[in-house]
Amino acid sequence: MEQIDKVLPKYGENIIVGVMFKKHFEWYVAPKNLWKMDYKKLYSVWEAAYKKSGRTQDQLEKDIGTYEQFCDKRWGIEVLDGFTASHFLAHLFKCRYSSDELRLLRMVAHDDKKIDYEASMFIDFDSNTMYSQFPRPENFENFVPIGWRGEHVSFMSLIPDDKRY
Repeated sequence: MEQIDKVLPKYGENIIVGVMFKKHFEWYVAPKNLWKMDYKKLYSVWEAAYKKSGRTQDQLEKDIGTYEQFCDKRWGIEVLDGFTASHFLAHLFKCRYSSDELRLLRMVAHDDKKIDYEASMFIDFDSNTMYSQFPRPENFENFVPIGWRGEHVSFMSLIPDDKRY
């Protein structure tokens, strides 16, 4: 199984996401576009933007690929939900961070890099809820699967005490 390598948080690129899955909490750092939960919704936004700007479907497919190619960038996972989380998280195994690691990295970061260590999202697969505190206009909550609740709110109080950093 192809796993992506561990990356450092970088504002707007590699984001910190808390994940609750089967009553177990982990922090992950991975490229932000992997965390748009419903790729069908995301691809349709791209299609609408291309159409609105007068560009063609061929141009879209040249720039970001067909829908299938687009999904292949996330190991063929169209919708990230409780059914696909295990497969998705297996690809991110090397991207896990402990709260101690994140705390230490934030402490030693230069002042202008501290923003890199702000948690962006909390996905609770056990309750079908996604919380985002990533700055707008990035609206992760618009890409939650059907039947999920997505909110743009501060969520650190929802993180288990021993996992906060």
